[in-house]
Amino acid sequence: GTIFGELLSAALTLVTLAVLVNQPTNWVAVLLVVIGVSGFLALPFMSLKYARFADLGLILQALGGFFLFNGKSVSLGTIFVTILIAWVYHRGVLMPALRFHASAVNGDEKSRVVGLLGRVTRQIDPVGTVYVGGEMWTARSDEPIMQDVEIIVTDKVGLELRVEKAKRSEA
Repeated sequence: GTIFGELLSAALTLVTLAVLVNQPTNWVAVLLVVIGVSGFLALPFMSLKYARFADLGLILQALGGFFLFNGKSVSLGTIFVTILIAWVYHRGVLMPALRFHASAVNGDEKSRVVGLLGRVTRQIDPVGTVYVGGEMWTARSDEPIMQDVEIIVTDKVGLELRVEKAKRSEA
């Protein structure tokens, strides 16, 4: 970061805590809100398969918001609108962006590198390093390939390339 965002966040957290201390606060409800927000924000970034559980974070936030103050209630309309805004952002912006990124990393990049020529920068026996498409990659080959030998990418599995020696006509 730039430290500005971190300082602003810390200051807003302290102001929020000061306000809560001066109110008849239900601290269990505050804990529900914190757990709900944390889950809602973190789960989609951990894995797309966990993202569907982020809605549980919204439910915890709504429950925590409803019971936040002892003897006082937060407007149901306020809770509904804030949860709705978060849900629309989650479904309409965040999840499509994360799915697009996942498909770009897992699918499109494979087709982008397969067939490219490169050069071995650290001997492959059976694993080494190659320079392909302007990037350094971990590479694997069925046969040892010495440093500075030209290779061609035959497959991509995760973050590792499968390569073989380039034939004269390919080079």
